[in-house]
Amino acid sequence: MRFFRPVPRISLAAPEHSAELAGVLRAAWEPHRAQVGDALWEDLVPDPSEVDAWFRGGFEVYRALHDGHTVGTVRVAFPTGACVVDRLAVHPAHRQRGFGEYIAEHAVGRARRAGAGRVWARVPHGLLEGQRLFRKLGFSEVGIQDGLLRPWRVVLLDRAL
Repeated sequence: MRFFRPVPRISLAAPEHSAELAGVLRAAWEPHRAQVGDALWEDLVPDPSEVDAWFRGGFEVYRALHDGHTVGTVRVAFPTGACVVDRLAVHPAHRQRGFGEYIAEHAVGRARRAGAGRVWARVPHGLLEGQRLFRKLGFSEVGIQDGLLRPWRVVLLDRAL
């Protein structure tokens, strides 16, 4: 039985972290490439310039640090009184330590502090472990989003606060 889990330090990222976060996202999604398909893979693995654009586009991007290493990231946005959580990723070298759950809990806490009434999570359709993570935190599946320009699918999950 584990009484203590390692706890990453989560902080608001800045544009100077764009390349580092893009690297974490690429490493995190690489093992799942076959599960998500080529079209969604291109969407999930941004280059540093796209991550940099998130900071100018109204997103809050968080990075999780543990023992001096960036172990994960998550992106949140606040459209119309709700919070959208996506791009949650944990570097493969740091998985199975509870970091994904801790990062997701942080995003839900951020939504609560912002006064959002609901939190929506977007998880790739083929990524069952990501869907299980959000269900464990009280989310329910509410639909499937299909790509408009490219063929991909994302599961939409919802939780009231």
